[in-house]
Amino acid sequence: MIMSDNLKRYLPEEIPDHLFTQNKLNMMGLAATADHVAYVMYPEQKREFKLFDINVTRRRKQQKGFSLVNKDMTVEEALEERKRELEVRKGQLGEKYGKSK
Repeated sequence: MIMSDNLKRYLPEEIPDHLFTQNKLNMMGLAATADHVAYVMYPEQKREFKLFDINVTRRRKQQKGFSLVNKDMTVEEALEERKRELEVRKGQLGEKYGKSK
């Protein structure tokens, strides 16, 4: 795989608390106002996703009217969810988990 940019790549367990995927920002009602600053890699899936700095985001415009969508997640809730996801990942990967490069 040729890496054309020089952005840092993190494993899920290494992501700093101020970086989130687009999906998580959406769940928190935030929109990125700058390009991504890093990637999160899932080697077992051969996939990576862009990470955005929460400090360069803006609140999304709230839609008027009735919505079935839950209220926006807080940063704390997103970090708690990240912790749960890492536990699930650890269980799925078992022996391979935590071994570095």
